[in-house]
Amino acid sequence: MGLLIESHIKSLSENGLMLLVEDAERRIGSHVACGDPVEEYVDHQKYIFSLVQPELERRK
Repeated sequence: MGLLIESHIKSLSENGLMLLVEDAERRIGSHVACGDPVEEYVDHQKYIFSLVQPELERRK
């Protein structure tokens, strides 16, 4: 699954990457706010962050 996500991230526009980050932030926030968050879910959203940052840096 990681390779699929990585390849999709590389194909997104810069605006698409920023929207992906906003979406992940909101997903983490709403998931944690509900109480008793599933750590695997939060970790997956953090994983997406960890892929987007280097992609944005690479494009500068």
